[in-house]
Order: sequence, then C-alpha cells, then structure tokens
Amino acid sequence: MFQNVIWWQALVAMALAIAPIVIWTNIFFKRKQHSKKALIEVFILGTFTVIPLIAIQYLWYLHPEWDVNTWIENKVYTTNVQLGFLATFIVIGMMEEVVKMGVVRIADASKMRLQTINDAVKFSILAALGFAFSENIYYFYSVMSTGNLAALFTTVVFRGSFTVCGHIIFSAIFGYYYGLGKFSQHIVEQNEWTGEKFKFATFINKLTGIKKGFTVKYQKLLTGLIIAMSMHALFNFFLQLNRTVEATILVATGFIYVYYLMNRKAGHLILTGEKGESMMPKTDEDVVLELIGMWFNDGKYEDVIEICERLLLRDPNNKVVKLFKAKALDKAKMTKAVSSVKNLFSEKDEENPMNILEELRKKKQEMEQIENIKKSAEIILDKKTNTLSKKD
Repeated sequence: MFQNVIWWQALVAMALAIAPIVIWTNIFFKRKQHSKKALIEVFILGTFTVIPLIAIQYLWYLHPEWDVNTWIENKVYTTNVQLGFLATFIVIGMMEEVVKMGVVRIADASKMRLQTINDAVKFSILAALGFAFSENIYYFYSVMSTGNLAALFTTVVFRGSFTVCGHIIFSAIFGYYYGLGKFSQHIVEQNEWTGEKFKFATFINKLTGIKKGFTVKYQKLLTGLIIAMSMHALFNFFLQLNRTVEATILVATGFIYVYYLMNRKAGHLILTGEKGESMMPKTDEDVVLELIGMWFNDGKYEDVIEICERLLLRDPNNKVVKLFKAKALDKAKMTKAVSSVKNLFSEKDEENPMNILEELRKKKQEMEQIENIKKSAEIILDKKTNTLSKKD
C-alpha cells in the first residue's frame, strides 16, 4: 500500500512537471530546424544533468573536508550572512550552468551539429528545460508528501512559470555566446571589416601564433558562462531575501533579451559548410567588403543589404557577406522600430506638423464634438416633437 502511494505521487509529480515544459517549448520553438527526435534527445540529456550534481553532493557527504558549502558557512557566514548567501548561490549557479553547458557540447559533437547561432540557443533552452523537469519532480513530490495541497498549488505555479523561465533565460544567454564562439572565425572576419580590433586575440596571435578566431571562441564561451552563472546566482539571491520585485525585473529583462535573440535573422543564418570559389577577384572582393563595412558603421543598412545581395550572386557561399546582410536586416528593423517609438513621442517636425499622439488627441476631440452635436440635435428634435404633440 505504501509503495502504491509513492508511485502515485511520483506519477502526479511527473505530470505536473511536464506541463510547463510543453508550454515553454511552444513559446520558444516556432521554427523547425531539427527533427523532433533530435530535440527530444537533447531534452532527455538535459534531464540527466541532475545526476552529476547529486554525485557531487554525495561526494561532499563522504568527504566533508571537500564540501565547498561547508567552507562558505564556516568562513563567510560568520562575518556576513548576505555575502555568505551570495557565495553559496554563486557555487550552485556555477555547477548547474556547467552541467547544462555539457549537454550543448555533447549535442554539437553528435549528429545534431550546430548550424546556426540559434541552434546553440535552442539546445541550451532544451537542456535547461530538461534540468528544470527533473528538479521540479523532486520539489513537487516533496510538497505532495506533506499533504498540503495549497502549498503544492503555489509551488507548481511559481516553479512552473517563474523558476523554469529563469533556467531558460540563463542557459539561453550562455547558448548565444556559445554560438558566437562556435562560428567565431566568420564573426571575427566580418567584425574586422567594421573596424573591431580584438586586441586580446591579436596579442595572443602575435605571441603564440594561435588564430584570433580560436581565442575569440573561448573568450565568448567564458563570457557566456560567467553571465549565465552570475544571473543565476543573483536570481537565487533575490529569492532567498524575498526580493521578488528585483527577481521579476531580472527574469523579465532576460526574457525580452532572449526573445529578441531568437528572432534575429543573424541568429538563423546557416554558418556551416566550406566557402566556395568566388567569381570575383580577391582584391575586388576586399574593396567591396571595406565599402560594406563603412556603410554599415554609417548606418546605411539599405545600401549594405543591396550590395550584399549583388555580391552573393557572384559568391553565394560567402559567410562574411551573409553575416553583413543578416546583421544589416536586423539593424534596419531595429532602427525602424526605434524611429517609430521616437516619432510617437517626438515634438513637431518639418514633414509632420504634429506627432502621432497629437493626431490621436485631435481625432478624439473631433469625435467628441461630433457626439456633442448629435446629442444637441437629438435634444432639439425631442423638444420639437414634444411641442408638436402638445399642440395636437
């Protein structure tokens, strides 16, 4: 009987844990670039990321002298409690993000190789969802064991929405930087035409002969890992201190950023494959790329797009030109959106004597005047009708 209860609770916990996974998957995965089988495999890999963490906890149990959390409690908590909390959550954030990073690296090394920057983001999100699924089963099962249904409802809602979203954001940001590192060679080439120096990578290249793309790759990888771990630690820190507003702002800002990254054309650009032979001489191509870089820096995105399209007719596999075009399309879209917002709140300009808000106010006033005239006309008609009826 006792075993039946345990299995029943475990199944319910799994059902409750899978529901938010389905919801978040539908939110983020609209474009299909991999088979469902590949995506499921990455998700399953993510569910196993809890195993290394459990193994580390067990190792610390066997060897307390290696327990980092115990060291923090003895050395940091005694002097500053809040600093101790932060140090603990930094360690937890580091461990969780590192094991999720392992899933992305395994997927990239398998048949499901990354072809775009967004593939890295997508795989990172799936790894996070897998981890959150396993973690939520544990939490939901623990709360169910107490028999407190109100606490179970609160836990399911909070962890299914807020906590899972947090895991997605932290891992997705790492995935973005992993993607930048994966295709660093093309990105370095494209950025150099816009004047970016990569001073550290250049220094390493001159000192050791290591290619700049290789150095930039690990710079991006480390940057993404640090950002993901820091945000994860800060999120846990805010929740521990019941600073819900700060935690909400952190998650909301991260969600907007990740959603923006997932919808960039540069993120969907396929950057794998060898570069084919160009129909244009190398010297001429360099001159054109230099011109594209100048126009890109000057914000002439429409010109960049046009010249890239022409260049791709001669050199269709040129990844640098494809990057320029994709980034110009993203920049043009963003510039247009920002311009629309500015026009919405801007003062009068030469082309338009009044901004959009003023036009809306004027139309509203006109509509109100028309309504007042109608009401006045109705009142007059009513009076005439009453007068005529009295005479009759």
